[in-house]
Amino acid sequence: MGRALAALAFGAVTVFWGQPTTTGAAWAVAGYLWLLLAAQAWLLRAERPAPDRASALTALVPYALAACSGIAIVTVQSVGLLAGGGAVALILVGLSDLARAVLARRGPASGVTPLGKDLGITGVVNLGAGILLPFFTGLGPHAILGVAGGGAIITGVLLAISALSLRHDSTAATRVA
Repeated sequence: MGRALAALAFGAVTVFWGQPTTTGAAWAVAGYLWLLLAAQAWLLRAERPAPDRASALTALVPYALAACSGIAIVTVQSVGLLAGGGAVALILVGLSDLARAVLARRGPASGVTPLGKDLGITGVVNLGAGILLPFFTGLGPHAILGVAGGGAIITGVLLAISALSLRHDSTAATRVA
């Protein structure tokens, strides 16, 4: 649920921010990437996979690299780096989600969360947003935030519905048993 809240908060910022500056957009994107890393670390801690499992590495390393991209975006504030760094970060996150979705097909032995089936969709959405982001460089920070925020809203809604459904199903199963 943490990742859903981070994505929805970023999406809300991008929707309601009328005239973002390059500096403001850089901080917004970087903050989103840092929140994604924090949410992923929290989720990984809750999953408790074995440290040597592939799911642990594919879950955290790309998010950490994306957060490093956020540091670069804030340090050198330019529209080109905002689009390029954001694209690299979203592509890393998307590829990580797709890899974890493939691992989730192995079943509970993979160490991936039950929400792993939804990671395929979030991976495609983030990958698509990352691929599209550089094409909007010439339109400025507002367009870059629009593309990144649109992907975040889709991801956030999907993950929120999935998390709430899983929570509802688990409490119903507890009462029946």
